[in-house]
Amino acid sequence: MTIKKVCVIGSGTMGSGIAQVTAQAGYETIMVDTKQEFLDRGLSKIKASLGKFVEKGKMSAEESDKALAGLKTSVDIRNGAQDADYVIEAVFERAEVKLPIFAQLEEVCRKETILASNTSGIPVSLLASATDRPDRVIGTHFMNPVPLMRGVEIVKSLLTSEETLKVSVDFVQSLGKETVVVKDSPGFVTNRIVTLVFNEAAKLLEENLASVEDIDKIEKLSHNWPMGPFELADLVGIDVVVDLLEGIYQQTGWERYKPAPILKRMVEIGYTGRKAGKGFYQLFGQG
Repeated sequence: MTIKKVCVIGSGTMGSGIAQVTAQAGYETIMVDTKQEFLDRGLSKIKASLGKFVEKGKMSAEESDKALAGLKTSVDIRNGAQDADYVIEAVFERAEVKLPIFAQLEEVCRKETILASNTSGIPVSLLASATDRPDRVIGTHFMNPVPLMRGVEIVKSLLTSEETLKVSVDFVQSLGKETVVVKDSPGFVTNRIVTLVFNEAAKLLEENLASVEDIDKIEKLSHNWPMGPFELADLVGIDVVVDLLEGIYQQTGWERYKPAPILKRMVEIGYTGRKAGKGFYQLFGQG
């Protein structure tokens, strides 16, 4: 199967990042969302990101212009997906939001089109249940920020075909990414690990063992991490962290994934991290 046109559903942080890398790789790309204002915001992020690459000498102005020329937007999912070879869903991390989209894609896409999800924890088999092509549904879990992070989890459900897996691995690698194939399990690999780090850091803060700054500092110095757990949680989004923890906890019953109360309180008062302009450092920081 040859992939020429890619449709990305969602223009938020992840959707716009995925659309950027597919356009950079030379694929005809269309980014779909429910409102033009969302698409305009996503396109602005892409232009800013490409501008930084040009500024740092990582790509030429001509290459940036070529990527933008190959990128279109639409508020009509039919217009965006009906002739796509590969569709990547990258909307809000809730099953009740994603499932209707997969049902729509089943209606509008050609039967040979592969339907992928950027889900970071929702079972791929559940998303596939909304379609009549479970063998052509797969998880492609990109990392944030997409243009910079090289790793992608390829999530194969029990019904994902070997052909779909091979095409997906080859496609993602053509974007300049490195892939690891994982089984369809709650939280996959990356989020089974990192959510525990976020949760334990929140518990340390609740116990007043050390400040936000010092917990981040000691982890960076001790383990050579580029970011501490609170810095990373603010980047990912506290609401996303809670959703991931809740999802794994509900599917498994493992108490270690039950979100720390402080995380849930932060979401309730709107302290969801960088995207809201307020997170751990604004609420608990010393500076």
